[in-house]
Amino acid sequence: MTYRPITVPLILVNASLSASAASAQNVSTTWTICDRDLKLTETIVTRANESQIVTVDEFGIRRSRSVDNLFFAIPTSGLALAIEEELFSVAPEESDPTKYITLADGQIIKGAIMDSPDSDMMRYTAYSGSIIRGQASIPLERLLWISDQPNIDPSALNTDSDSIKTMNGDVLLGFIESVGPVTTISSDRDELEVRLGQIRSMGFANLPEPVEGMYLSTSDHLNLRVSSFDFDFQHPLTLTVDARSLGLDSESRAVWLLDPDAPVGVHVVRASERILSLTEIVPELVEPTGDRSWTPFPTVLVSSADPILSSIDLHAPVRAVYRVPEGASRFACELVAPINTWTDCLASVYSISYSGERTQLLYQRLDTNHPVESLNTELEPDTEMIEIRIDPGENGPIQDRVLIKHPRLLIGS
Repeated sequence: MTYRPITVPLILVNASLSASAASAQNVSTTWTICDRDLKLTETIVTRANESQIVTVDEFGIRRSRSVDNLFFAIPTSGLALAIEEELFSVAPEESDPTKYITLADGQIIKGAIMDSPDSDMMRYTAYSGSIIRGQASIPLERLLWISDQPNIDPSALNTDSDSIKTMNGDVLLGFIESVGPVTTISSDRDELEVRLGQIRSMGFANLPEPVEGMYLSTSDHLNLRVSSFDFDFQHPLTLTVDARSLGLDSESRAVWLLDPDAPVGVHVVRASERILSLTEIVPELVEPTGDRSWTPFPTVLVSSADPILSSIDLHAPVRAVYRVPEGASRFACELVAPINTWTDCLASVYSISYSGERTQLLYQRLDTNHPVESLNTELEPDTEMIEIRIDPGENGPIQDRVLIKHPRLLIGS
C-alpha cells in the first residue's frame, strides 16, 4: 500500500418580486452572486446553465451573467436556511451504511458502502436522493471525509493520522487500512476492526487536490463537478457529472435528472485564481486605538451559506493587522457601523508592502449620516498585510462598534 501524504483537509458560501418572478423561483428568494472582481450581488436567479445565469432584480429587470465571470452563486435565504437545520441533526445510535463521502477534489457524493475485494479501494453504491446512480470504487488516497452528516467536524480531524469517530464519541487514530461494512484502522500498537454501523465519521490525512471546473451543489447536500447543467426551478435539473472522478463503473449514466428544486449553488474552481475570506486568517496584531488600554479580540461571524460570506465584528476601536497570502491582488469588504446614540468613529484600511510601505485604501467617518462604506480595490503586487483601523470620533470610544462584512481577497496562482 502506498502511504498517503499528511495534511489538513480543506473545508471545502430581500428582493421584492413581481408575481411572475416569484412563480419562476419558488425554492429560495435571494441568491448571492460573487463575480471574479469580488463584487457581491443579491438577486433572483430564474435559470442557469454551464454558460450563463439569468437573474431578475427588484425592478423586474432580467439580466444574463456569464459563468466565465463567476466565482459562486448561492441561495442566501429560503432553502439554504432549511438545509442548515439538517446539518446538525442528532445522529442515531446505529449509523446508516449510506454515508456522505467527501473526495480530495472537493466533490461530495452519497453512497452505501459495500465490501471491496481490494483493501486500497472503497466500494460503494452512489445515490442522489433515493435514486441509485451506479456502483463505484474510489482509492482510499482520494478520500478526505466520510460521515453520516455532510458537514466536516473539525474536532474529529487530526493532522498526523487518519481518524475514526465512533457513535459513542471515541476517537481512534492511526492509518485506515480498509473501508467497508467492517473497517480496519491500524496504529503502532495494534489493528482494530470497527463495524460501519458504529462509526459516526472517518477522516483521512490526504492531500486535498482541487480540480478546475464547475461544481453544482444540490438540496440533498451533494457537490458535483459537472461539464453541463440546466435548471429553471420548473423542470427537472439536468446535469452531466464527471463519472470517472466519482469512481462510477462504465455502465453508469453520466447524465442525471434531479428534482426542479434541487440546485442550491454553483461554484467555479480555477487554477489561476481563488477567493479567500479574511476571516480565515488570524490577525498578527490586535491593539486598541485612542486612549484605550485594552480592546476585545475581533469575533468571526461564520456564514453557513459560504465561508466567503463570513464577517468580522470589531467590538470597539481597534487596529487589526492581517498577513495575506502571496499573490493577493484585490481586497473587498463593507464596513457597517450599527448606529446608536453615540456612534461616531473613523475607519481606515491600509495595505502594507513587504518593505513596510503603507497605502491607504479607505478613510471614512462612520456615523448616523454615513453608517456604511464599501471597498473593492486592487492591491499592489508586493502587498504583505492588510490593516483595518477604527479610531474614536468626537464622542469618544462609546458605541464605536464596526462590522467588517464579507472581507474577501482575490489570490493569484
